[in-house]
Amino acid sequence: MARLAADAVVDTLRASILGGRLGPGDRLDETILVGRLDVSRNTLREAFRVLAHEHLVEHLPNRGVFVRRLTVKEAQDAYRTRRLLECGALREAALRQAVAPSLDSAQSQVFEMDWQRSVSAIRAAVDAGVRAAADASWEALGTANGEFHLALATLADNDVIDRTLRSLLTEMRLLFLVADEARDVHERYLEDNVHVASLVEAGELVRASIVLEEYLLRAEQHLVGRYAEQLKG
Repeated sequence: MARLAADAVVDTLRASILGGRLGPGDRLDETILVGRLDVSRNTLREAFRVLAHEHLVEHLPNRGVFVRRLTVKEAQDAYRTRRLLECGALREAALRQAVAPSLDSAQSQVFEMDWQRSVSAIRAAVDAGVRAAADASWEALGTANGEFHLALATLADNDVIDRTLRSLLTEMRLLFLVADEARDVHERYLEDNVHVASLVEAGELVRASIVLEEYLLRAEQHLVGRYAEQLKG
């Protein structure tokens, strides 16, 4: 029961942080949250430990627990790590695709099922983003954008890449919340997602990795630049 209660608190606080209701630098007052969430202090502190492991909050000695505020260097490092993970995943996917003809029948069948599942997830995320933009639902567009990048990474069939990227994208929401409005953060990259998805569907994985790298470099320049301005302002 205690574990379930802590998980529920983690989900509630994570949603508040990623939804912008709790912003970077905000203090998570233990006394207020214990009453509001109707949980024990031990349960709340366990939730804080989980969120700290996800790099969403930090404990400052003699001050309390706060929603993390990334430094500009951390924001730059996040984008550089994304390029290594995501572009590397597409290059690994190209290698998987190249050796697929040498697989035996059973292996080939498993590969094809996994590959089509990933490609379908990529297309579904792009289509969800297009619908969200048409509806001016910018938070939904941000969610679809994240799902697109996670789906791309699954082409490498590497669980370490998948979970590392998921954690990194969660942490990067702290950057997006400060950098700009959700529309300005996500809308300009929708066409890039469509382009990369089309290249993947055409089997042009190496070219897709090159296009994605250029895309992420532009995003870093745009969003880290805006983030740095906001921190100064």
